Amino acid sequence: MAMLTLALCGPAPVVPDEGPAPARADKPESPASHGVRLADVWADLAARDLDGRTWTAADFQGRVVLLDFWATWCAPCLADFPHLERARAGYGDRDLVILAISLDRSGRDDLRSFRRRQAVTWPVLFDGVGAAGAVPRRFQVEYPPRSLLFDRRGRLVAVDARGHTLDAALRVLFAAD
Repeated sequence: MAMLTLALCGPAPVVPDEGPAPARADKPESPASHGVRLADVWADLAARDLDGRTWTAADFQGRVVLLDFWATWCAPCLADFPHLERARAGYGDRDLVILAISLDRSGRDDLRSFRRRQAVTWPVLFDGVGAAGAVPRRFQVEYPPRSLLFDRRGRLVAVDARGHTLDAALRVLFAAD
């Protein structure tokens, strides 16, 4: 299984055993430079979202995937919701999966209520144990915000692409279609 090591101090793409390379806001990093594949890291995970759907590696095949690790108390996370909604609305029919992984420790009903109030329309994974959950541990995420963007081949192309940087990265990925 591929191990994913993330620098938690700032936005940088992941390059195994070579340290972080400079990121470009206008273009996702070359997938070949990363070597991290979503299917390998997610391999044996089966995570349930707030709507009861179980997500497995098979759900991501051939799709652009954004894993967004967030929490209700994280102001930068909440500020990014309009960008995520525009991405979901603009690319959703072109095989974009936005999967939010909540690092909250509140109750499931509290998170569902928050999701309704904030009009979050993309799936939210939640197990109530925060960073100790299976998905955050597998991706070595200890606190939000953290986002991981994977191309259609399942290769990591951007880390912490948020806001306008995410918009630009998605434009590049979908322009290649």
